[in-house]
Amino acid sequence: MKEPTSVRTKDPSPTKKDFIEWSDTLSVGVQEIDDQHKGLAAMVNEMSEGIKGGWGKEARDEVLTRLVEYTKVHFATEESLMSISNYPAINTHKKQHEQLIDMVGAHIKKYDEDPNASNYDLLFFLKRWLVEHIMKDDKAMGEHLIKHSPMKKTGDSFFGRLKRLFGFGNKKMPAPAKA
Repeated sequence: MKEPTSVRTKDPSPTKKDFIEWSDTLSVGVQEIDDQHKGLAAMVNEMSEGIKGGWGKEARDEVLTRLVEYTKVHFATEESLMSISNYPAINTHKKQHEQLIDMVGAHIKKYDEDPNASNYDLLFFLKRWLVEHIMKDDKAMGEHLIKHSPMKKTGDSFFGRLKRLFGFGNKKMPAPAKA
């Protein structure tokens, strides 16, 4: 799967703005999740640029496919972290994830059935859903993860936190015996 391009945090030109501009207000305080959110925003921005640039169905579908696949990876990451930390709202949060996948699927079906359907409907839906979900639900989850799990270091990776959680790498290995 192609990794998402980075999201500009500062606008290099006064006339060019990202459709979703990343700022610290969107940070949930967990580096792995924040990095994935930036990747999701970058893909929505890529889709926005393509729509403005007059991309055809094939190009739009390629970005949309990558976005859906990356979103599934992101949701699996969040759901794993919620499970490990016994997040009390995990079922509600997972349901929201399932609903998004279903809604995007409905948009894709609409495009397949009606080639004249507006791409902007999906674009604005994705922006609204992503920003609102981050600001409300993911921030609450992030606060829980920081307070109630061994996954507190913002700069630590997901796998680094799992290693710490399960005790891998906490003990020095004995030096190999000399022959």
